Amino acid sequence: MPRPVLGFLAFTSGSFEGAIIRDMRLANELHRRGHKVVVYWMMDHNRELVDAGITQRMLCRGTRYQFARPSTILDRLGSIFWLLPAFTRREFMQRHPNYVDRLMTNFCRSVCDGAARDGAVVRRLIRFMQRDGVTHLLPTFAMICPFALAAKRRGGHEFDYLVTFQGEEIFANFAQRIGRLDDYRAQLRAVVDHSPWPAVAVSRDYMDRLRDEMGIDDAKMRPIYPGIDPPKDPAPPDFDVLKPKFPHLKRDLPIVTYVGRQDSEKGVDLLLYAAKMLEQRGLRMQLVICGGTSFGQRYRDVIKHIAEHLRLAIHHRRRIPGAMRDALYAYSRCIVYPSIHREPFGMVAVEAMSHGTPVIVPDQGGIAEAIRAEGRSAGLTFKSWDSADLARQLERMLTDDALHAELSANARGVAGNFTAARMTDRVLEHLGIADSSKPSEVVLCR
Repeated sequence: MPRPVLGFLAFTSGSFEGAIIRDMRLANELHRRGHKVVVYWMMDHNRELVDAGITQRMLCRGTRYQFARPSTILDRLGSIFWLLPAFTRREFMQRHPNYVDRLMTNFCRSVCDGAARDGAVVRRLIRFMQRDGVTHLLPTFAMICPFALAAKRRGGHEFDYLVTFQGEEIFANFAQRIGRLDDYRAQLRAVVDHSPWPAVAVSRDYMDRLRDEMGIDDAKMRPIYPGIDPPKDPAPPDFDVLKPKFPHLKRDLPIVTYVGRQDSEKGVDLLLYAAKMLEQRGLRMQLVICGGTSFGQRYRDVIKHIAEHLRLAIHHRRRIPGAMRDALYAYSRCIVYPSIHREPFGMVAVEAMSHGTPVIVPDQGGIAEAIRAEGRSAGLTFKSWDSADLARQLERMLTDDALHAELSANARGVAGNFTAARMTDRVLEHLGIADSSKPSEVVLCR
């Protein structure tokens, strides 16, 4: 029997979304174990996330979806835009949110049509898979699986695909805007039905949401948590690593940090209100907010304006280098993830815990599952959408040293349940692929 070849159909805005990070960690771990892996990019790419030695190809560019009908000519012309540095492209996308909305809306039309209007991309995908010998296709989102199903139906290359759910409701918003939400949901059910494996959901709570909102049968899903790469060195980096971006940050005053996308569903304004409440009670802290965006600059500007209106000092940055992010994780009193979205999972929370730092997260969604394991907790939850309760939990984290010490002591142990190695073990087991490398202990979603 030929050795399997795993292809990743990777949909990205070029920003560092949790889903693409999860998939590229999986791709890299598979490659390090000796499996042949290829990556096919859609819309944009994040080549820097992929290990050397993994083949990467551009399936289609975002410019293809400038108009309601996909344009092969604009797709090719888009290659000029992609000659620009990644930072320049991201800057353009963040400053032109209407452009992003248009691309996403038009792409969603293709999804709702089952990729029928996108035959050129389907044919290109088949050619790529033939060239690379792909046997297992792993699309980043269930939302792009209609392209995989269309390729399978067209024939010409034998392969199977695995459906993974890790953010479909975000794309459902675009389908709803064009009046095609029912079509979108029907496509998701169809791609699940035609895959030989149950679909993967990134938490048990997300399975429940997919059942209730998308009509996906529980029996056709399996929960597998995403994974992180734990820090190689448990010792914290030098505090001075933060100086280039945060020159006024002090080590002797508690640091409270938000790391993640600065988009509206992330609820960063709730953290601003909570911090202001505590400031009025005389509780001092340094508030750090950093991260890129996927849907333009609008919400980041809102954060800035709210902070100014509250006369609240914040250390506000966009994306920061990995070493600086790790230093923030290590030196923060806690990481707060105040999302108003029912998060499928909580990668940032797990990354913070892997540095021994406790977290505060909403009490709904898969993110609440990410902070507990084997009866231990590494964080606190607050009532979703409730900035007053977030302020109460943040006050506990800042003032109760015994509580903070307990959560910190648990943090690395809890994070150890959510590693890229364990995720990879579980995915290989799910696909029925034998792994010659030494297996890690498999931990299922609880």
